[in-house]
Amino acid sequence: MREYVVENEFVKAVRAAGGVAYKLTSQTANGLPDRLVLFFPAKTVFVELKAPGKMLRPLQRKRRYQLMKLGFPVLCIDRLTQIKPAISAILEWTPGEPFPEGIGAQVPDLEIASLPTDQGSLDDMDDYGDTFEPEDPSVLAGFFDLDAMPGSPDINNNN
Repeated sequence: MREYVVENEFVKAVRAAGGVAYKLTSQTANGLPDRLVLFFPAKTVFVELKAPGKMLRPLQRKRRYQLMKLGFPVLCIDRLTQIKPAISAILEWTPGEPFPEGIGAQVPDLEIASLPTDQGSLDDMDDYGDTFEPEDPSVLAGFFDLDAMPGSPDINNNN
């Protein structure tokens, strides 16, 4: 079964339950969930629909994590049998309360990468190919004064 079959059935079921499931597209942010589901009063849920057995891509998992950190429930549905329990959970849910666990497909947690803590300091940038050592202005002055450079042709002399 393809994703569009699951998506079409989900949209029909949401509509039959009195809600709307807007197709969510963005020109500036990839990886957003497929549908923005709205029910009265002010119930807002993001839903990613997948073909059976398909997993969220890493960027989709990141967007899911970001939306959940903002307090929005984000569901992943990949089977027709998950549609009715998902809609029931949305209808019973009160915004501001935690959304019920175990609704829809299981999504592995996003692995948060951590950078090494010992990166040195900005005091010693020579290790990274750059330097913050002050340059002597007299050394640079001769470099930019082309007329004063020894061995340069005199462009003002007509000889």
